[in-house]
Parts: sequence; C-alpha cells; structure tokens
Amino acid sequence: MKKFHHFASNAVPLLARILLFLAFVPTGWHHAMDWTEFQGAEADRLRALGVSSAVTRNTGEELVRYETIQQTAAQGDGAYEPVLQARSLHELTLTFDERGMPKPQIAAWVVSVFELVGGGLLLIGLFSRVWAAGIAFWAVGLFGLFAWHGHSWADMWATNVPSRASMLSLVTIATLALGIAFSGAGAFSLDAFIFRRGGAGGGGGGDDE
Repeated sequence: MKKFHHFASNAVPLLARILLFLAFVPTGWHHAMDWTEFQGAEADRLRALGVSSAVTRNTGEELVRYETIQQTAAQGDGAYEPVLQARSLHELTLTFDERGMPKPQIAAWVVSVFELVGGGLLLIGLFSRVWAAGIAFWAVGLFGLFAWHGHSWADMWATNVPSRASMLSLVTIATLALGIAFSGAGAFSLDAFIFRRGGAGGGGGGDDE
C-alpha cells in the first residue's frame, strides 16, 4: 500500500506535467513557427505597430515576396485590400493590443517563447516549480483579461456562453500548475534526479525525492 501511495503521489504530477506540455507547446510552436495571412484592418493595425512582412510564399515555380496586395474594384475606383503575412504569434499581438497592453508585439513574443520553453522543460521536469509558477501566473492573468472584458463569473455557470470552455481551461491550467509549484514535479523528473541530494532544492522535486 505504501508503494502504491508513493507511485500515485509521483504519477499525478507527471500526468499534470504532460497535460501542461500538451496545452502549451503545440500552441507555442504554432505561434512561433507558423505563418498567418492577416488582411484588412488587422494588417493595417499590425503595420502601425511596426510588424512587417519578411516572408516569401511559394506560388508554383517562383517565390513571390509580397506585403500589400492591391485589388482594383470592378468599377475601377482603386479600392485595395492590405495583406500582411507574419508569424502567427501576431494573433496574440492583436489580442493584447485590443486589451490596451503596451508593446503588444513584445508581449506576444515573450508568451510564445514561454509556451515553448516552459512547456518543454515542464515535460522533462527541469526547474519545474519555477516554470509552473510562471504558467499559473500567466493563466490567472489571462483569466483576468477575459473577466474584465465582457465576461463575468456568471458566465462560468452558463453552458451557452462560448467563452466558458476557455475560462474553465485557464482555471484548470492554473490549478495544475500551482499543484506542481507547491508540491514539486515528483520522482519522475529531472528535478528529482539532479536535486535529490539536496531535498526539494532549487529545481522543485518533492520532499521525499
């Protein structure tokens, strides 16, 4: 029974780390490595924020660099639709800008790198308490942005509110991350291997690791 309890107490943090990895790393990869085509007002706003297009698109046999596509209207009035191809992290830039955050493009880069690095290190359990605390802070902050802009605590109980799932997922992420921040990454982690001689140590293994 004691062995089972020891295994369970270390397996639960492992599962929490895996879930946090799945929640953050694919999203971070999308933000940092994928490209998105922004059009219209979104493209104009990104340009105003200093975001420029520096990517080429493969169109058959030739590479065409483009930053703005001008489309002449059928009536010949010279109307055009601005297009900007930039890293997908600028989806976050637009979101942060709508919330009134200063330097939203810098915040988007920080979040994207944090998602990739933090999620990856949580999976292997290296400096888990630090990364888990950061993820919990991030989730609580993002939940605050949701709650302060058009949503309320009542939305958590309304199953017909589209944002309910997002808000609940942020609460879940914060709960899992706080569990790791307070109790450590468990025995199945690099923290336990590196810092086992020093107890909980700087990396964040459990007390009995």
